[in-house]
Amino acid sequence: MFLMETYELILDGSQSVVQVGIERKKMKTCRLKVYPDGNVKISVPKRTTLEWVYRYIESKGQWISDKLWEFEQKRKDAVVREIKNGASFRFLGEYLIIFISESGGQSVRRDGYALHINTPFPEDDEKIRRQFDKWWKKESLKHLEALVDKFYPVIELFGVSRPSILLRKMKTLWGSCSVSKGKVTFNIELTQAKPEIIEYIVLHELVHFIQPNHSKSFYDFLSTYMPDWKERKRMLNRDVAL
Repeated sequence: MFLMETYELILDGSQSVVQVGIERKKMKTCRLKVYPDGNVKISVPKRTTLEWVYRYIESKGQWISDKLWEFEQKRKDAVVREIKNGASFRFLGEYLIIFISESGGQSVRRDGYALHINTPFPEDDEKIRRQFDKWWKKESLKHLEALVDKFYPVIELFGVSRPSILLRKMKTLWGSCSVSKGKVTFNIELTQAKPEIIEYIVLHELVHFIQPNHSKSFYDFLSTYMPDWKERKRMLNRDVAL
């Protein structure tokens, strides 16, 4: 079994040790990447000396620490762990504070940065969660349907029928499409991202109805209708994590 070389980096200001994987590849420059799951890897040209690699990793110690912290915060934000008074929830890039009140009926209402959940069962966490999830799915579908309507004319010109939308939790994808069934499935977590990021994912999936793979033609077409898609994709990687 091939064992990847590693370097143990001690993060400044703590005793935390990070294992940095070292991968040698046929390339001209090095590339250091921190992944959402906390893994860190550096890819370097095959003949790069370990001494240089170690120095480079050490010079990027603060950057690695910052990225790990960012991803940790994103993981905390990515899924609403608890629906309780004072908890925060991210929707369309904005943090909303949850307020739960006892009421004769059930309702969920947004007022600025406040999300008011009225319920006859203020102590029943499971019922409150179902009430919240129902609101989240309804509002997410409303926003995504509006974006599909906005970008659908791009593919309508090619004789594509307007696709239907499904929402579900997905571990590794923000969206996927089934051209044969005329459906697009989006990850429910997507609506926590900023609007411009969500737009990128929606258009990306719609373009697949006329360009089924990630060929040069696909990206050329995407660039025509969203010239800044690369920046939006970078924002996605910084803004939210699966």
